Amino acid sequence: MKIQLTEEEKATRQLNPETLEIAVEQVKVNGYILFDKVISEEKISAIRSGFDPLFDEYIERKGYNTGTNRAQMFLPFTEPFIDEDIICHPIATSLIDQLLGEGNHCNYFASDTPMPGSDYQNAHCDIMPLFPDLTIPLPVFGLVLNIPLVDVTEENGPLEIWPGGTHQNPDRSNHDTLNNTVNPHLHIVRAAEHMYSEKVFMSAGSILIRDIRMWHRGTPNQSNYRRTNLAMIFNRSWYGAGSSIQIPQQTYDNLPEKAKELYRMEKIGSPIKMPWE
Repeated sequence: MKIQLTEEEKATRQLNPETLEIAVEQVKVNGYILFDKVISEEKISAIRSGFDPLFDEYIERKGYNTGTNRAQMFLPFTEPFIDEDIICHPIATSLIDQLLGEGNHCNYFASDTPMPGSDYQNAHCDIMPLFPDLTIPLPVFGLVLNIPLVDVTEENGPLEIWPGGTHQNPDRSNHDTLNNTVNPHLHIVRAAEHMYSEKVFMSAGSILIRDIRMWHRGTPNQSNYRRTNLAMIFNRSWYGAGSSIQIPQQTYDNLPEKAKELYRMEKIGSPIKMPWE
């Protein structure tokens, strides 16, 4: 579901109560919500100008890592990427707080970029189940937040998602199919072929929030320019598996109070880590 913000919501950077309730419902039931055109074109342009040369150097040093002409790249915790509208936008955090509860935190700060010539990924899930033998679905415990740096169209490799329940599938769904192995409990790739999916078209500067368990895949970029999504992962207070973020002490001290709360569990006092390090 796509939500167009009202002029008041854009000006105050706050969702009205009913809109917030609808957004919470959609993530719980459908697995995702999209807020269209939240961040200004000027700010997104500045971030893209900082990102592109960094990504070019990363590819030169490390190459592609998530498929043909496609790469996941961690971001250094520095300007222009740590703008408040990126790391703790009030519209995003109000929803995240409702879904993940008090004390939630971010431990993943990265990007996903299919370049021209990229191919389909396999349908997959980004996380292993907390309790593999449990046969009932659990509430959301992790959320992925994506912000596109360009308009996402049919041509340039939109994210394809399987909404409406794959995030609550109890059959030990996991991310094994990303590397061409088959989950012995559920053949996600085969199952996905016969299920409803949709491609997420969105404007640059939109905010997409989705349950980390929802099935998805990258699609081919048939344009002549990269299609980059910034990516953050927010977890409940008690969960923190996966990556970590290095944040210099002075950088942390200068963050807005909400960002300090969200990034409090990361490697505070460590030097900035470049993507290829």
